[in-house]
Amino acid sequence: MPTHERSASEKGSSHGKSAENVFEMLKQDHEKARTLFEKLEKSGRKDVAVLQKLFAQLQEELEIHMEGEERFLYTALEKYEEPREKVLESYEEHQVAKTLIGTFKSLAVDDERWGAKVSVLHEVVEHHMQEEERELFKVAKKVLAKGQIEEISLMFQQHKKEGRRPSRGAPVEG
Repeated sequence: MPTHERSASEKGSSHGKSAENVFEMLKQDHEKARTLFEKLEKSGRKDVAVLQKLFAQLQEELEIHMEGEERFLYTALEKYEEPREKVLESYEEHQVAKTLIGTFKSLAVDDERWGAKVSVLHEVVEHHMQEEERELFKVAKKVLAKGQIEEISLMFQQHKKEGRRPSRGAPVEG
């Protein structure tokens, strides 16, 4: 697999000014999640295999994303007074999303409640993503030093590479 040209932006570069910062990576993750939710909601209710695959991809994306945010960004931010309340709220929103995701394990895709659960999960996750993009990222950029952002970005990038489970297939391109 080539590691130059376009794949550098896909994988992220770990040198110089071309390295993506954590906020760009998180926004890209948000867009992937939005795309997967849209595909789930547009898929035919009868195509169980497609729905299962899309949900597995969504679950993987959300789990890797939430774990990385918590381990690297939230941990760094909770040390500062200004973002602390928003960070605590974000942890709680993640817990709600994880709990909802867990309820899918005991629910068949063709159960009439499945679509409703996907809609509720979408609402919870969308609300959380919008708050992060509009509020938390702005405060984070204000309180974190450039070096801290670079370090968090590199750790998040590495976490994402290590977190991929090849058995689930390639991530959906957004």
